[in-house]
Amino acid sequence: MHESNVQAYNDRGIELRAQGKLREAVAAFSEGIVAFPNAAVLYNNLAISLDELGAPKEALLAYESALLRAPSWVPALVGKGNLLMRDGKLEQARSFFERALDVQPGSVAANLALYELLQIAGDPQRAIEHQRRALEAQQLYSSRAPNEARSLLVLCAPGDWQANVPVDFLIDRSTTSVHKLYLLDETRMRAARLPRYDAVLCAIAESPEAAAPLRLAQSFLAAQERPALNRPERVLATGRLELARTLAGAGCTVAPVAQVERAALAAGALPFAYPFILRPVGSHAGHDLERIGGAADLAAYLAKTSARSLFASPFVDYRSADGHFRKYRIVYVDGEPFPVHLAVSPNWMIHYYNAPMAEHQWMRDEEAAFLADWESAFAGSLGEAVRGVGREVGLEYFGIDCAIGPDGRLLVFEADPAMLVHTTDPAELYPYKHRYVPRIYRAFEAMVDRRKGADT
Repeated sequence: MHESNVQAYNDRGIELRAQGKLREAVAAFSEGIVAFPNAAVLYNNLAISLDELGAPKEALLAYESALLRAPSWVPALVGKGNLLMRDGKLEQARSFFERALDVQPGSVAANLALYELLQIAGDPQRAIEHQRRALEAQQLYSSRAPNEARSLLVLCAPGDWQANVPVDFLIDRSTTSVHKLYLLDETRMRAARLPRYDAVLCAIAESPEAAAPLRLAQSFLAAQERPALNRPERVLATGRLELARTLAGAGCTVAPVAQVERAALAAGALPFAYPFILRPVGSHAGHDLERIGGAADLAAYLAKTSARSLFASPFVDYRSADGHFRKYRIVYVDGEPFPVHLAVSPNWMIHYYNAPMAEHQWMRDEEAAFLADWESAFAGSLGEAVRGVGREVGLEYFGIDCAIGPDGRLLVFEADPAMLVHTTDPAELYPYKHRYVPRIYRAFEAMVDRRKGADT
């Protein structure tokens, strides 16, 4: 095998792929394979191009061909593992990632893949350890668009999926280049060799762990001149303890929140009258969130929850007249509200994944109407309050979970830049999501373009 000739085929395929010419790239790699049938690199890059073309089964075969020729080749091990993970075959995928780390313990790609897999598997602590290993080696991750219309520098904090704005769901990778810079310390932040970018987004969400990265983000933004989105000081104003003050002028209701220590609760020092709700400080997605109706509930909660500090808030019964609870998600882009989803449930603690939306057509019909016209659910003063939230929070991109309270006012549960917006629900069951949610993606891109245009 003449390595220079293999390289020529490989370089040609890579060039075509970078230009977005995926079919031509597949043809180039395939032509090289005919000439050099034992070149694992050609099979590997063929697999990547096939996957990007939307042919995962063919991509899997190409990865297997690469591994037949080079069983310990890390890029192919990680690539095949990623395909298996996307197909829900977590244990098989994990074995390939671990094989890759046996060969190359410092592999950034393998560590990041296990970071993702372990979060899916419900093991966030081990997931973050793999992220830490990857970030020790590399803090900047770039995805260059073959047909670049805009480029965005994204400032990120280490942590789980909810630590940062899930920006990958918001952009078209073919037209938007994204450069993610993880902020670990001042020295490494200043040493990073950054590409050209049109605007910078502070993607860091508010949390106790985010205080240091948000300070670094403030320092970074003060030292650069490009347009900035989501100023860190405004992110801090979305914290659970601060949100009621932040939204005081919005015309909505935010239940008061108190931070309490486990020892004080155990000693009988109650933050509010029963019933109230408790959740550990720093928790998300309903983890260990419970309604405490009396002393027996509190004792049982403390027996099974080890958190030392907790957030407490009075329980608000926000059920509708039909007995169901409704929780709405709205995202703001440059102050403009966009509906994301509506979850309807007979239970007060609603998350979209546990609401019976898939079982009931009437619930999906109601959600479709909300996505088509959010003001149909929030008419008059309710709509004014929704817009007021966007004004008072003052972030260019963030979301809220909310309801209509028993007094008919807007009831805001949470405001967070990192709320998930996606179109991964099955189109045959939720066709309206695939029609309306992409408006958010286009609005986000248009916002970046306006900042870019204003600065040129």
